[in-house]
Amino acid sequence: MPHTQVMEPQTDFARMADLMEKAAAHMKESGDEQTPGKLIQLADKTKRAELNIAFCGHFSAGKSTMINTLLGVKLLPSNPIPTSANVVKIRGGEKAARVYTKDTGVVTFDPDTEMEKLKQFAVDGDTVEWVEVQYPGTFLHEQASLLDTPGIDSTDAAHKIATESALHLADVVIYMMDYNHVQAEENFNFTKTLKDRGKPVYLVVNMIDKHIDFELDFDSYKESVEDAFETWNIHPDGIFYTSLAEPDHDENQYEEFQALLARLISNREELVVTSVRSAAEHLVDEHVQVLKNRNEEVRRELEGKLDEVQVEGLDSHDAEQVVRALQQAEAAAQALANRTADARKQMEKELGVLLDNARLTYFSTSEAAQSYLESRKPGFKAGILFAGKKTEEEKAKREEALLADLREKVAGNLDFHFKELMAKQPQAYELRDEAYHAAVHATSIALTGEFLASHIKDGAGSREYVMNYCNDLSNGIKLEYRRAGLAFIEQVVAKLEQQVKAENGQLQERLADLRKMAEVHQELTKLASKEQAAKEQLQAILQEGA
Repeated sequence: MPHTQVMEPQTDFARMADLMEKAAAHMKESGDEQTPGKLIQLADKTKRAELNIAFCGHFSAGKSTMINTLLGVKLLPSNPIPTSANVVKIRGGEKAARVYTKDTGVVTFDPDTEMEKLKQFAVDGDTVEWVEVQYPGTFLHEQASLLDTPGIDSTDAAHKIATESALHLADVVIYMMDYNHVQAEENFNFTKTLKDRGKPVYLVVNMIDKHIDFELDFDSYKESVEDAFETWNIHPDGIFYTSLAEPDHDENQYEEFQALLARLISNREELVVTSVRSAAEHLVDEHVQVLKNRNEEVRRELEGKLDEVQVEGLDSHDAEQVVRALQQAEAAAQALANRTADARKQMEKELGVLLDNARLTYFSTSEAAQSYLESRKPGFKAGILFAGKKTEEEKAKREEALLADLREKVAGNLDFHFKELMAKQPQAYELRDEAYHAAVHATSIALTGEFLASHIKDGAGSREYVMNYCNDLSNGIKLEYRRAGLAFIEQVVAKLEQQVKAENGQLQERLADLRKMAEVHQELTKLASKEQAAKEQLQAILQEGA
């Protein structure tokens, strides 16, 4: 069976570039004047699937000399001063030299006869944007370029800007250092920035011919270099030690370095795909930073408002704290608004349960009630002699017997519990009122003959009627206690309303301050959301063409 080779799908660089151009147009619509141009540059490079290997580092580290040596032709000046104020791009192909100026367009030169003139432009950081040289016969081809960047240690800020502005076009960074200046802090800061941006970074420690072996053996020196970068949590993709002055130096890794560049170029497409995607993402972040910078004044004004409002125990700049405090205060305000209604409902419920469960009539009550009712029937008489007087005495006796029974039952089964319940109601709401307490305990529901008589109905006589009569008496007594209880409840509610009013004033002040804070945080969130939405939209364009 013949072997079938599975071909990897080819990268559609044109499609990637098209999406970058769309994203750049979207950035430009938002008023960003800087980032869209970088993304267009990245798109142009992506169309050609061009690999850019950027040489960065100290101006004295020998970058230009290294590039000339690698190319086999002296295309770059190599003086002991920072010669390039611009990025110089060198690639393979037919001879050509171009200077891209800020005002007068592109100026072309003959790289064989006019290189000195070209080099003069290379040091002009004011009118020149970048310099490009195309030269045949080197290890480069039209889709592989070297970028010589200005020294990062230059005192000229424009040099640093030129270097940093070119990094989005670099697929691989070669960071060169002078043997004597490896542990300069700017080396660590710059290489860490590169690694944080996801760039492959290779370190070249040049001029190792300066090493004096009897002071420190070379292996120990190499270990000190690696430890220094490890301390900064920097993990380069490789470290090479080179000498151009002494090609035969025992520790010279120039040839290994040269071989690395060849491998990178042979792996061009894969490196470019990874690099441009990462660079595009970084440019999206740059664009979002532009939006943030534009919103900075508004953001500062809003944060200033947070400083103007102070709530005890709260960090006004902590949005989560503010939201929680506002929710708690609103819940407290709602509970406060409902306090009197809820209290009245609860007290009325407790009073109702007490009255419903209070038993006021027993068998003895029914017997006394039956005797009392019989004495109230028409024609009732007691005795033969002196019947009128004896009848009235018997009626009074039976009435008093029923009243005594009821008073006993009310005292033991209702009155005591009623006063205990009503007396504790203010305490449940942290209210103190001695007069109220005294009034509760002075409560007296009078049980009289008139009360008994008022509940007699026509047709009394049967045993069933006696039971109903006793129920009526019980309900009548409970009704009086209910009226007294509701009156006490109204007194408690009135006190509660005063308490609520006092608490509500302070709470409303707190609520007003918290709402101001919350509104400011909402505005800050809107700014952040717009910035995040812009980022997500650009990411969607780059990933899907949306």
